[in-house]
Amino acid sequence: MKEIIQHEKYGVIEFSEGSFLGNRSISINGQQLTKQSNKLFYIADGTAVRVVGGGFSAIKLDINGDIIQITKAPKWYEIAIYILGLVVFVVWSSSVTLCSIVPMIGGFIGAFLYAIPAVLGFRFSSQQNNPVLKLTITLCSVLLGLILCIIAGFIFVAALI
Repeated sequence: MKEIIQHEKYGVIEFSEGSFLGNRSISINGQQLTKQSNKLFYIADGTAVRVVGGGFSAIKLDINGDIIQITKAPKWYEIAIYILGLVVFVVWSSSVTLCSIVPMIGGFIGAFLYAIPAVLGFRFSSQQNNPVLKLTITLCSVLLGLILCIIAGFIFVAALI
């Protein structure tokens, strides 16, 4: 994810964060900041720049008490869809009746198979500005997680037969 913000006091602020490992880099007016940690950077004059937030909240920079918002927080419906998918997963994998119709693997393996596409989908959808694209990525990642659990359930049932 790469965000470029024009700030009246500090000029052009470029914030980039890796999709998988979350490595961050910040530059102000083309000058790369020195990285102390993933949450603390320094300008050449020694001014500390702190990264505040992330995950389920907006990412902001704190420069000498000036708070600069870099990204927006996820919308409530994005989080609600992931929670709804998790509820469907838990209810379905716990129900003997539903699993006898369409088997789904649960427990640690099922949670792992559901969580991988859900987390990746959340990371990629948070990088988008188009709400339709965000919703599409969210729904596809939840469905992919559920489909992976169903496929693993069929494989498990086939191995028992």
